[in-house]
Amino acid sequence: MEEREIIIVKGGRQTPFSRGILAQTLAQAGAGPEMSHQIASEVRAELMAEQRFTVEEEEVLARVRDKLVKKDAIAVGRLDKWRILRESSEPVVVLIGGATGVGTSTLAADVARRLNIQSVVGTDSIREVLRHAISPDLLPILHKSSYEIKRQDMRVPVEEEDAVLFGFREQAARVCVGVEAIVERGLKEGTNLVVEGVHLVPGIIPERYLDHPNICTLVVHLSDENVHRSRFYIRAMGTAMRRPAEEYIAHFQQIR
Repeated sequence: MEEREIIIVKGGRQTPFSRGILAQTLAQAGAGPEMSHQIASEVRAELMAEQRFTVEEEEVLARVRDKLVKKDAIAVGRLDKWRILRESSEPVVVLIGGATGVGTSTLAADVARRLNIQSVVGTDSIREVLRHAISPDLLPILHKSSYEIKRQDMRVPVEEEDAVLFGFREQAARVCVGVEAIVERGLKEGTNLVVEGVHLVPGIIPERYLDHPNICTLVVHLSDENVHRSRFYIRAMGTAMRRPAEEYIAHFQQIR
């Protein structure tokens, strides 16, 4: 005889109970994979033993919460926040800054996966769009990597040793105009969004984003220089990098 299916009810909508989906929900709240699958299996086993074949979603989540609080109390708070986020109609925008090679792209992809956000934009892509719209003669700093910027590329007089820093900040300011346009459209249209990249610099991104209830901003820092260096070689092996790792290493201090 076929085993009966457990049906989860929420607001008149019915869906089959899925251990995989429930485990994924727990993982999104930060619980470990093994714990997530264990709790999902235990909840299903309890419902089957009680012959509860039609259950409200709130009851399932309450059972999950009771089990989770005994195993990982911190994850309980994250689960509650995740539920609030899931039920909210407000958009969520996450801005992740950090130097090249520290892992902003990896973190952005992981955040998007956990929060089920479909749109992930890199600031390098925004800079590329601006490059096609603005000629090198008009804005040369936009067409170079920040560590390649020279004194003559600047519109204001700076010392040669300050050219990279001033050039980078000038480039970041231009790119952040594009970032602002994308973020404002996302907020207006209710689109969840993750933006990551080296150009998201405190003091350059609009200050109103820091206290905005829909926007989360963070900067990734890798304190170990040796680990940071090794990231460029790992990236070179795992992706078709446009530049060899040695070029980044040669300008490592400017990147840091």
